[in-house]
Amino acid sequence: MLLFLLPFLAAADGGVSDDAPAPLPEQVCPDVGLATMLSKQLLDQRGAQTLELKGLSGAEFQVRSFRSAGRVAVQLEFSGRTFLPSKAAKASLSGPNHQALRVVEVIEVAPAPEDGIARIIVEVEAQPREARGVYTLELQDAEGTKLLVLPGVRFPSI
Repeated sequence: MLLFLLPFLAAADGGVSDDAPAPLPEQVCPDVGLATMLSKQLLDQRGAQTLELKGLSGAEFQVRSFRSAGRVAVQLEFSGRTFLPSKAAKASLSGPNHQALRVVEVIEVAPAPEDGIARIIVEVEAQPREARGVYTLELQDAEGTKLLVLPGVRFPSI
């Protein structure tokens, strides 16, 4: 399971600033080994925890959230013909008392030939004491048009 999480945790350098341009969709995250993730304290001895958000699951997409020592991620899985009207370029996660978490990366993964599932992954910096409670995920395209607003996002506890 840990190899499955590498794309979520690959930004070991701390991510990009809010005023930096978004990475091009064609860019691929380099493979980052466990040693790097442990040395940068992105993972600890507990690894990454997963939470399937059954209350948010529906016929159109599935939602899972993940937590490591220094990051959380939300993964949306779209199966079949269900996709967003355009590419997700920006994301925000706002929570209790309008607390906003700093988004590190938004990755859109094309459907895999073997299962036809497309994925959108939003990775956020969050220490173990952060990202508690219920959050709302908002996805936008490059022009700022809202593509999806998803309330009720929670993250696993460590």
